[in-house]
Amino acid sequence: MQRPMNDKSPYGLNKWLRFLKEHKLPVRSENLASLKKHISHPDATIENLQTKIKHQPMVAFALLNQANKIIPNKRGEIKNPYHAGSMLGINGIKQSLATLAPYQHDNNNPAHRAFLQEIQTSYEAAGIAQRWSVAKSTEHEEIFWLTFFRNAARWLMWFFAQPTMERLQGKLRAGENAAHAEVSVLGCRIDEITVHMCKYWHAPRAIIESFLTSHVPNNEELKTLARLSHTPDQLPGFIEDKRLTILANSPLMFVYCANKLIQEALLHGWQGNTLHFYYRVIATITHDYLGKAIQSAHLGCAEAATLYLNTAKAPLACQLLSPTLYLPAVKQTKPKTKAPRSALDKLKTQLANPTLTTKEKLNLALKTIKISIPNAEQAILLKHSEGKISPAMQYGQDVAMIKKVKWNMPSPLFEKLVRKRSAIHCQGRTLVELINDLPYLADSLIDKNGQLMLASTPISATETGIFWLVTAQQFNNKDYSTLKKIVMLISHNPR
Repeated sequence: MQRPMNDKSPYGLNKWLRFLKEHKLPVRSENLASLKKHISHPDATIENLQTKIKHQPMVAFALLNQANKIIPNKRGEIKNPYHAGSMLGINGIKQSLATLAPYQHDNNNPAHRAFLQEIQTSYEAAGIAQRWSVAKSTEHEEIFWLTFFRNAARWLMWFFAQPTMERLQGKLRAGENAAHAEVSVLGCRIDEITVHMCKYWHAPRAIIESFLTSHVPNNEELKTLARLSHTPDQLPGFIEDKRLTILANSPLMFVYCANKLIQEALLHGWQGNTLHFYYRVIATITHDYLGKAIQSAHLGCAEAATLYLNTAKAPLACQLLSPTLYLPAVKQTKPKTKAPRSALDKLKTQLANPTLTTKEKLNLALKTIKISIPNAEQAILLKHSEGKISPAMQYGQDVAMIKKVKWNMPSPLFEKLVRKRSAIHCQGRTLVELINDLPYLADSLIDKNGQLMLASTPISATETGIFWLVTAQQFNNKDYSTLKKIVMLISHNPR
């Protein structure tokens, strides 16, 4: 898929690395100013900084990177920002602030909102990983931070290239394969960018290892682990493969699975199809029931919502109340309903029945006239058969008066109506002149100040129907057009 012509965002691994290295880690200007003021105070202590560190992720990340960069630790790398702060001291913390850049937060800026949303999501993943690891590992605090900072590069991409990431997210929501979507939009995988940037930042090596198949299982190995906890009400089977046994005992399994789980939940909610896959993997490596893995994930997510809530998005924990309650608002579209069928459409459908008699056809036509031509105050349907004209049905007229009319007496107008399909609309002077051509006494049915519409058509091989519509007011063009349509529909040989 080709990129939009006006897209100026980086494309390809090297360009993304160059782009991200040009930017410092963004921190709200007021928070950075408060931190600088705090550490410049003569009585400042590392202990007093812990609260600020915990709720300022970029500050915590900067401390962690700085500590791993300048302090050799033969026993192992520093994975906890509190530990990093203690190792750096106040002066070292001041130096690490040089890697931060202040920004003025704007809630109306989509990049700023997306940045906070991604951080909130990382807190949720970290909370889940920590909960999973509590019974299995003593390093659950470190697991929390490793899981949290695993997406640091993603945070920056949302902050500095939000339109590009939004386009990528749209592809993922549409169900496109993550690898294909990332390569088509970014020119590389986000994991590749993250690994290189973590090396550049001097982030803990364990974060990098959580992306490498030498330290976490590949897809086939994950499937093997998941199959061992296939039955929910039974404990998982034991891992027999030596490599899988080693990997399953690594804390990076919690880091990896928590991030994968939360990304799936973010895209598709807690009803996502692949969530149970990761639950089963965790159940296997903790050798516990599947339900416990699910419960721990929900608890960790809820704890993250309580401890690290920001207003950029509704926490995923809220969706546990209702899978759709806190999903992004979707424009509600009313289901398309078929437009009400017109009386003419109904008549057309009804006349499609080949077994209808002439009387039934005329009855349907009269009902349609009553609905479709409301200006018709009286209507008479006459039938010509075997040389004789007789009223078939009517509404609005005095029956006794209809019977008095000599319908079969010579009438030039009616002779024309019987001989040829016709339609006329008479009013005013035209109506007065026409009266003499009507059957004897037919003028008694007409208000000379009103209007008359006449129409005729064959309704069978041997019968002709004549339509007589009268009003004391007036017929409009639509009324006349509707009458002609009805006549055409009922016609034995419609044109």
